[in-house]
Amino acid sequence: MSKQIVVIGGGPAAIEAARTAAHHGAHVTLVADAPLGGRAGWHSLLPSKVWLHAAETARAAQALGMATSARPAEAHVLAHIRMVAQRWNEARAARLAALGVQTITGVAAFTSPNEVVVRNADGEAVARLQADAFILATGSVPIFPPEMRPDGKRLIAPRFMSHLEHLPRSIIVVGGGATGSEFAYLFNALGVETTWVVDEQGVLPMFAPDAGATLARTLEARGVRLVAGQRAVRASNEGDHVVVTLADGRTLTAEMAFIAIGRRPDTARLGLDAAQITLREDGAPHVDAHLRTSQPHIFAVGDVTGRPMIANRAMAHARHAALTALGHDLPPFREALVVFAIYSEPQVAQVGRVEGDGLARVRIPFNTALKAALLNTDETPGFLEITFTPDDKRLVGGVAVGPHAADALTPIMQAIAANATIHDLAALFPAHPTISELAFEAARWV
Repeated sequence: MSKQIVVIGGGPAAIEAARTAAHHGAHVTLVADAPLGGRAGWHSLLPSKVWLHAAETARAAQALGMATSARPAEAHVLAHIRMVAQRWNEARAARLAALGVQTITGVAAFTSPNEVVVRNADGEAVARLQADAFILATGSVPIFPPEMRPDGKRLIAPRFMSHLEHLPRSIIVVGGGATGSEFAYLFNALGVETTWVVDEQGVLPMFAPDAGATLARTLEARGVRLVAGQRAVRASNEGDHVVVTLADGRTLTAEMAFIAIGRRPDTARLGLDAAQITLREDGAPHVDAHLRTSQPHIFAVGDVTGRPMIANRAMAHARHAALTALGHDLPPFREALVVFAIYSEPQVAQVGRVEGDGLARVRIPFNTALKAALLNTDETPGFLEITFTPDDKRLVGGVAVGPHAADALTPIMQAIAANATIHDLAALFPAHPTISELAFEAARWV
């Protein structure tokens, strides 16, 4: 008899969990409070990547003398976002339907550890579901202090990029994390006068320090005004401009402000108290190495578990949780096999362990690979660095800054998974010219 699995959420992690469980024979019910795709598919990740692609295309064309303006037609970008989102999310929904996944629209909340009730927009109960396992994949929501709450007009955030009808002449980007870094690059590449406010944690604090520093230097060289080491404490819409106030009392003025200062797990509506699930101080459920909460039949995946909040980690979590729920005997989930990527230009990417004692490392300029040299037009070439154990030369991590840096680290991720040595990597020669050559070339420098 097939197991009953209930997946709560509608984004990439929920879709992957439902797909995996159904593909392996489970009867799956997916509960989402909006059309499939979630915030990532409709309001944040996908729209931002369309804008980033537009910026990358504009920069590449300008570098070759093929364009005179960095600004795309906003209406065309918005139409493209709608088209891509519709097609992508409809394809995901069709795949789940073909696998027999039942989808219910509503908000699910536990009434006990073994039951959830689903309510519609009017608060009416439309279903009560029991299951052998529940997978929580409700994602995360942005953090906005009252003094810095977007209004969708001059104070905006990622979710407004899917209907941004015009680009401002000037903008203040607040936040040095993944989203702030991507949009500081984006607005600058689109010809917007960009001021970037970054607090004491610096640019990309979750990455190796040289990675964030290289990105910051590159964007500054392109004209981004970096205000570092200062926390923004207030942002106000003054009618025809915005004013951002810093902790030291200084003020910055621009036509618009973009707020990206963090996210938190979206768990408030799940009724986790009724499920008797133990929570951490940040509101995320405690999970073990197989994504099980304190209730072994309830799993939490992706952003629900806290940082880092990235889509590929969420999907990897989801697959692991679904297979574990179905009784597969898997090794513990390995965070070291998740590539973290920032889709600026240059890209910044990292995988595995890159800092700490007891590591050896080799670093090469990113332009060492011919393909990278063809793509890179900046004077700062970036780099790729591999970390490994000094005794047996096992690969443990890598960090890269340059065009398509995330792709450059894929061989490192695979080498870590295979417990390969740096000499194993050095012996291989991929297609030339490709970005993937960088990892293998770096290995040959040892």
